Amino acid sequence: MQKLKELKTRSIRRVFIANRGEIARRIALGAHTIGIESAAIYSGNAPPAFLEGWVQHFIKVPEESPAIYLDSDLMVQLALQSGSDAVHPGFGFLSENASFAAKVEAAGLVWIGPSPAAIEAMASKAAAREIAKQEGVPVVPGIERLTLDDNIDSKLPLVKGFVQEHGFPILLKAALGGGGKGMRVVRSESELPEAMRRAQSEALNAFGDGSLIIERYVEYPRHVEVQILGDSYGTVYALSDRDCSVQRRHQKIIEEAPAPQLGPKTRSSMHEAAVRLAQSVGYSSAGTVEFLVDWSEDKRQLPEQSFYFLEMNTRLQVEHPVTEEVLNEDLVVWQFRIAQGEAIADRLNLEPQGHSIELRLYAEDAAHGFLPAPGPVHGFLPANLPGIRWEVGIDAIDEITARFDPMICKLISTGSDRAQAIARLEDALKTTVLALPISNVAFLLSVLRHPAFALAAPSTRFIEDHRSELDAWIAGERQRWEALVPSLCPNDSPAASGSRTELSELTQRIFRKKPRNEDLRDIMLGETHSVAVPRRFPQRHSRVGRGLFRHNAGWQSFVFCQSSFPGGSLQWVAIDGHPFIRQNKSDELLAAARTQASGSAISAPVPGKIVKILVKAKDAVQERQVVLILESMKMEFEVQASRAGHIGTVLVQAGQQVQADEQLVIWEQAPDT
Repeated sequence: MQKLKELKTRSIRRVFIANRGEIARRIALGAHTIGIESAAIYSGNAPPAFLEGWVQHFIKVPEESPAIYLDSDLMVQLALQSGSDAVHPGFGFLSENASFAAKVEAAGLVWIGPSPAAIEAMASKAAAREIAKQEGVPVVPGIERLTLDDNIDSKLPLVKGFVQEHGFPILLKAALGGGGKGMRVVRSESELPEAMRRAQSEALNAFGDGSLIIERYVEYPRHVEVQILGDSYGTVYALSDRDCSVQRRHQKIIEEAPAPQLGPKTRSSMHEAAVRLAQSVGYSSAGTVEFLVDWSEDKRQLPEQSFYFLEMNTRLQVEHPVTEEVLNEDLVVWQFRIAQGEAIADRLNLEPQGHSIELRLYAEDAAHGFLPAPGPVHGFLPANLPGIRWEVGIDAIDEITARFDPMICKLISTGSDRAQAIARLEDALKTTVLALPISNVAFLLSVLRHPAFALAAPSTRFIEDHRSELDAWIAGERQRWEALVPSLCPNDSPAASGSRTELSELTQRIFRKKPRNEDLRDIMLGETHSVAVPRRFPQRHSRVGRGLFRHNAGWQSFVFCQSSFPGGSLQWVAIDGHPFIRQNKSDELLAAARTQASGSAISAPVPGKIVKILVKAKDAVQERQVVLILESMKMEFEVQASRAGHIGTVLVQAGQQVQADEQLVIWEQAPDT
């Protein structure tokens, strides 16, 4: 009873948010709901506008970088400097670092999350698998933890022995990681050595530990997770479940709650397993237990599907809003209440109502391997419609930096059923202005409109299995609208002084001729907004808006953005979620663009660090041969030769940081033209 009294009298006045972007805003909103002030860091000439209305205390740092958010001593120092009495880690960075949690508590601050002991128990996927087995939670057969050294070949016999017993394919994944980093599917013995090296390298870069887990690969799994919430008195509840099966590069892009088409026995058993596992480590606060459900054709119709423990996330999840929406609960507020010593008792709603789906909007190029595409946000105007919730991490004018994950924001819709939630998502995507060079909006629409997604039973292979159909739909929709775009561009586009128009290859195709306007009549502009210029970007100006045009037998909506900035201007139009861009560049930028387009070099597809160089001068290479490995945003990307030829000069070294489009390798001679 003494412990109960101490916990109940522990109050939080101000919380330091050891994170950034949309999760920092989400935490600040939750804190504000119950009268707690927030503090956060920023760099540059002003804090982000999306935080300024909710964070009361800012601390300026020289340059915002992942290194700052991963420095546990600095985070504790900044928390104390801000006058906070609690720390919320959000997700990512130090959120699942037991040492950081312990340092926070040692400094006399309240840690908003599970105890350091609980975090430590689940930090290693290998150790978590052992605990799960002890608690009777099913796990996929595997080698718990494989510690690698420079002589990877010495570990091959152990892995080959596992393959002889369980067969190919197998899955390699980081023992201390998540988010798809350090993960490789191996389907043949010849792939093993290089796959192990690459998985080890990614795991080491992302998590500081190159240890791997080897598992039998489940070919057609669904990724289903159970939201748990526990207090400091041993009470743990399962708060519904979520399906997170639509993924690219083993990272989620669509999540929904509750998980559709699960058998009632499967759902019940999964919830019980999650609670049992959490109680075994004394878990408190919000967390998630993730499972794979075998969704093979011959097993999905069984009364009870097979499921296997995947991992436990000892933090708040990116996808927590869908659970909040169907239960009408605030998980961030509950985290604060539990940290202050409140008991959950019977105060939770455990019966989901309706259906909720979350889309992760990324600055990435879906057409080219989902490569990150950092760059300017010329204008952002979210559609605020019934049943729509936004988790925003950008301002109306902003910049997507290569230093961090390329997720821009999250769009959540809730409806009385799944069909209504999907329809609301489509409407929101079509009427949102998200004017940046590349995003995944059109790709997300292609998934939402695919008949297989409507069946509500996607496996994690959904994108892989339907990729050609998704790409064909996007191409068809672009072709459907492209001839109409020039007539929709507002006439009073701002232009930079001394600029002239030059179109990218894609834009030349779109704007190559004037449209035949017999099918395009009565353009009506609806709302237009002159975007408030954030203090961080005083030289950039934009106007955004929505409109309708009469096309064939009905009205079609469109959105647009006009932007001016140092070096040029831009017109951006999106019809039915498909964006079209025309840029006006200054003479200096045009000259640079022509140099880059010479075709005499292999350039970096994204900003990042050179991890490995696989060629040298005079080497003969084939088209699509991998010449370098580039690490960006904690993922490794293969830089391939665009043609067959001979290497002239390698311009970079391993460990070097490079920018997007920076020349990496010069060909021995220019390609034929």
